[in-house]
Amino acid sequence: ENVSFETASKLKAAGIPFALQTGYEAYVPKSRVLLWEAAIAAANGLTFDQALASITIDAAKILGIDKRVGSLEPGKDGDLAMFDGDPFEYTTHCTGVVIDGKVVSSEKR
Repeated sequence: ENVSFETASKLKAAGIPFALQTGYEAYVPKSRVLLWEAAIAAANGLTFDQALASITIDAAKILGIDKRVGSLEPGKDGDLAMFDGDPFEYTTHCTGVVIDGKVVSSEKR
């Protein structure tokens, strides 16, 4: 009843930690849904960087694993997804994945 696309920006403005998350179903990867939700948050008050943080470093901080993951820094796990455009744009494709320093996929998806 009281849902709002501005919830993420209101939480950010109030200084309340939050992260966006998605579910998982074996027949439908939900990563595009997560990117879409971050895009909606960015279109409704968050900056691009704040929206990206809500699915990376801010999520890691809430889970207490930010010393190991959530951002690209020396000594952290550095898995990457590469895109052919803005990752929040629904028509953008993942063009490669790097895990533990090795390219594990270079197919456009």
